[in-house]
Amino acid sequence: RAVADRREGLARLAGQVAARRSRVEAAEAEIGRLRESVGEAERRGHEATVEFAALESRVAGAEEGEEGLDAEHEAAVGALEAAVAELARLKDAEQAADKDRATWAARVDALEMSLVRKDGAGALLASDDLPGLLGSVAALVSVRPGYEDALTAALGAAADAVAVESLEVAVDALRRLRSEDAGRASLVVGTTTGPATPATPAAVRDLPEGAVPALDLVQVAAPLADAARVLLADVVVVEDLAHARALVTRHPDLTAVTRAGDLLGSARASGGSASAPSALELQAALDDARDRLADAVARGERTRFELQTARATEVAAREHHDATLERLHESDAALAAVAEQLGHLGSVARSARAEVERAQKALEAAGERLATDQAELAELAERLEHAEQDPEESDDRIDDATTERERTAAEASAARARETEARLTLRTSEERARALAGRAQSLERA
Repeated sequence: RAVADRREGLARLAGQVAARRSRVEAAEAEIGRLRESVGEAERRGHEATVEFAALESRVAGAEEGEEGLDAEHEAAVGALEAAVAELARLKDAEQAADKDRATWAARVDALEMSLVRKDGAGALLASDDLPGLLGSVAALVSVRPGYEDALTAALGAAADAVAVESLEVAVDALRRLRSEDAGRASLVVGTTTGPATPATPAAVRDLPEGAVPALDLVQVAAPLADAARVLLADVVVVEDLAHARALVTRHPDLTAVTRAGDLLGSARASGGSASAPSALELQAALDDARDRLADAVARGERTRFELQTARATEVAAREHHDATLERLHESDAALAAVAEQLGHLGSVARSARAEVERAQKALEAAGERLATDQAELAELAERLEHAEQDPEESDDRIDDATTERERTAAEASAARARETEARLTLRTSEERARALAGRAQSLERA
């Protein structure tokens, strides 16, 4: 036990020396690592500072370019808004033209149906096997706008009549109506049997102010020109009945008609409130509706052509807008990235400086610990050296004691084995005795 205690003391002292030496080596390694950390932190801080300065100069140039991109994007936005507004205007114009076209097409259809005659005149106009038939007078006569009522009154029944080339054609037409029982019809013969140019009353050439010869208010197709001159040679258009009375009183050989449709002559007169529209009025309305329909169609075609150009312009403006917006976003992203990088570099520089300060403090503390550990290591090494120089116990004595201990341990193991066997034998005998006693009791009861 004394030998063991001495060996334990030496081992403990040697362990303390090894532990202190390990602490010294670890402190030296930590000091080296801290010095490397200080150098690395100083290098990172210097690099971050240099890169920060370079990025600041790049940011200044990027901000100048950003102003140009803003102006270009604003111009692109204005151009796109103008293109969109023009496209919307043209779409509205196209819709309006389509609406007008539909409206006037419906009116043309309605007026054409209104001009379809259901009497004898209609039967003649519907026939296609009667040579010399020129058509309706209303379709062959064009009246100055605003004078339809006056010319209707001046022509009388001839306004709703059918125009034919000659008397022979007129006779054939009347015979057909009578033979087919198709009704009655008024006819106007294009080629008259009288003079080619009937005499115009002298009074027509000497009219008061405001009175207009009826022939000056109409344009007649060539086949019907002679008949129109015969029918309207002595007709003068005035403003109202007062002027008509004054004109007829002064010139009894003339017939005056007002713009409202009242007729006044020396031997006849007609007029009154408005009645159903005449064929001339319907034809004028039909011509006007056709003109408006053609204008609406032309406007629609023109608008659709302009729409193609406007759509192309809008697409180009939108592409330019998207391109400028993308460049602006890229510039903003680049500026944001540069700003973020500047913040990162500033953070790196600050963290590097803080790390240098912490490493310097840790380096000073590690130096103090190293000095303390080195002093303790020297003291422990000196104690270990003195302890190892003391005389040691004899190895033979230690071997004899070890042999004796092993012998006595073997005897003790054998004794424990014999004791275990004896206990097992005792337990077996006891179990057998109990079994015999139980059997005896059983036999006694039996």
